[in-house]
Amino acid sequence: MKNLLLVLLVFAQSCMAFAQNCCENDSVCMELRFPLTERDTETVFYYFNGEWIRGAHVDRVPADSIQKIEVKNDEYGNRALFLTVPPHIADEIKAEAQNLYIHDYPICEFPGGNGKLKEWIDSNIQIPEGFKGCELVTVNMKIHPDGSISDTKIVRPSKNQAANEEALRLVNALPKFRLKYFTPQKKSFHYYITIPFTEPGAIFIRGDKKNTRPE
Repeated sequence: MKNLLLVLLVFAQSCMAFAQNCCENDSVCMELRFPLTERDTETVFYYFNGEWIRGAHVDRVPADSIQKIEVKNDEYGNRALFLTVPPHIADEIKAEAQNLYIHDYPICEFPGGNGKLKEWIDSNIQIPEGFKGCELVTVNMKIHPDGSISDTKIVRPSKNQAANEEALRLVNALPKFRLKYFTPQKKSFHYYITIPFTEPGAIFIRGDKKNTRPE
């Protein structure tokens, strides 16, 4: 029986090779790098007796207590590992997981790192003709599980309407973000981004938006 369980474990690990990222507690990824790579965005979700337990990981389960292993899609469409264990083992896993700190909120990052976001904005922004001074326009947007953007709206506008329109145009043109989810139910969420507008030929001196001077 133990030999069969070991074979099943090896098979399950092979099936999970699609993720290529070793996660601890389903929350802190030991191989997580910044900027996020495509591989980093994948997460393996583990179900015990049909239940996903926040913070539970297969490494914490004694191998000889695993009665069955299946690799299949969960109700949210994630490729997941389903383990059948004795009820008392599931209770122990759940009790242990309750004492762990779990990061639930997804990580959201511009492709290549958030430093690349500034480069992208600088390369694509079109300062309105006649714009004066320096202003920051803050835009709220909804990011979906596939990284796409919708429902953009300005929450901190410029006095220059053309700058507001340009900020919306710029945000709507953003490429898909990379997301790292820690829960199997992947929901859309709101995200804020600030677009800086500076008068052509002027230098913004940090700490004083009104303090600009010609080059």
